[in-house]
Amino acid sequence: MTIREVLINIRERLQNAGIEDFEYESWAFLDWKLHINRAEFYMNPNGEVKEELLAELESVLKQREQRVPLQYLMGECEFMGYDFYVDERVLIPRQDTECLVELAVEDIRNIKTQNRCESNNTADRKNEQKVKVLDLCTGSGCIGISVAKLCPDTEVTLADISEGALSVAKKNAQNLDAGVTLIKGNLFENIEGRFDYILSNPPYIPPSVIEGLMPEVRLHEPMLALDGGQDGLEFYRRIAGQAVTRLAPNGRLFLEIGCEQAAAVAEILQKQGYREVQVFQDLAGKDRIVQCIV
Repeated sequence: MTIREVLINIRERLQNAGIEDFEYESWAFLDWKLHINRAEFYMNPNGEVKEELLAELESVLKQREQRVPLQYLMGECEFMGYDFYVDERVLIPRQDTECLVELAVEDIRNIKTQNRCESNNTADRKNEQKVKVLDLCTGSGCIGISVAKLCPDTEVTLADISEGALSVAKKNAQNLDAGVTLIKGNLFENIEGRFDYILSNPPYIPPSVIEGLMPEVRLHEPMLALDGGQDGLEFYRRIAGQAVTRLAPNGRLFLEIGCEQAAAVAEILQKQGYREVQVFQDLAGKDRIVQCIV
């Protein structure tokens, strides 16, 4: 088969399988399995493809037709400019979650700059303690590891109840040379001390909504990381109640939320006594992050 024929075949099969972004994924398969990018394709669209490459392509294409996410098949997903390893033990990092990291990183840098400006003592600056950050329900580790990479003067802890997720997070920390601590436990279980920042993308989807999600999510992503209890707010209540005593004075809490949960989550936080509760939108203009101070 020629490269053109292969591309047409991929495109048609993905489209027939009901995959919305079939055009993008067709080129992704071509690049991943045949090592041919768009420029190379247009230079030689009638070039012949080796049979062994076609066999490899067919194997993964069949899995994609069964709606196994492309990121799991490839074993990677880009997040904040870094390549993270992913498999079915963890959620696939989303662009929406980058908004949480960007807000937290900006805040960390601003606080550090402010503290340095207020200190006139060189010795104090040298002895300045690192900012302590906890990534709760870490999954692949994409939030905490990104913060560790972008803010080298932080001490980052990754926590998750899932042994499998922590294995993935550990692999990503090693691959990206990020110095982080990993802890297994149910939310704050086994975690000691206080933190300047607690960041979390907890499970927040009600079971009734999960049933209507795309097959890629409903059938392949870990239910443990999706199910937020009957109303989707269970983990926000638990985190809000426990984080009060786990944040340092003036510590910040950043939570990713479902786009219709802002008011409910804000109310939960306010009832627990958090201050300056703010809601931020994602790139699509939907409510996505709630930030507050203890």
